[in-house]
Amino acid sequence: MQEQPESTIPADRSLAVFCDFDGTFSVQDVGSTLARERLAERRRQLWSRFEQGEFTAWSYVVELFDGFVLPEAELVAFLRTIQLDPGARGLVDWCAAERIPFQILSDGFDWNLERLQEIHDIRFDFRANHLEYEGDVWRVAPGGPDPACDCGTGTCKRRLIAAYRVRHPNAFCVHIGNGRVSDRCGALESDLVFAKDTLAPALLEQGRAFIPFDDLDEVRRTLAEGLRAGRERAQR
Repeated sequence: MQEQPESTIPADRSLAVFCDFDGTFSVQDVGSTLARERLAERRRQLWSRFEQGEFTAWSYVVELFDGFVLPEAELVAFLRTIQLDPGARGLVDWCAAERIPFQILSDGFDWNLERLQEIHDIRFDFRANHLEYEGDVWRVAPGGPDPACDCGTGTCKRRLIAAYRVRHPNAFCVHIGNGRVSDRCGALESDLVFAKDTLAPALLEQGRAFIPFDDLDEVRRTLAEGLRAGRERAQR
């Protein structure tokens, strides 16, 4: 049985919460779902080459989506089908009430995240890859890669969390994620990890403890209990 980490959050450290978007903050993975619906054969061919090591995670995305023709109205209609995790809004609201920095770290695209915030009437800080339109054509750019990290993503989560630590040396960093490719490095950089789906076995392979979860309401409750336990411990 997997040993879970201590969830008590030290009262003398400042909590910061970093959360993956696709499949974690949202129910569906935006990019994967769109590719399956609109680029199924191309996705199948490129994924096979990715698994053989021909592409990094980001170069795979570029091959798949740069030059993709999809009118903005059609993309917005697709984004309206994307659901948020049942606990997503509660987690954002709890962090705001506790004055805890909360940030989405996504290897998806900023254009989509901006529209999804409008669609769901929710606001959150985020870092992601860049998408802009040339007519009806997608043009993509990385949001913050790190050549020194083996994740190979366009937005390296380890790099972003490490940079946050430099600015806030006393931070207690939490990472919430579900993917072995884009979330593993961010999880390894964090003090406390919540993991599900393919991220969980990837962390088990590296001997890294984590708290399993099904939805973000569980995460919120665990963080609230951990924060309360840390404050109580400091008063003893």
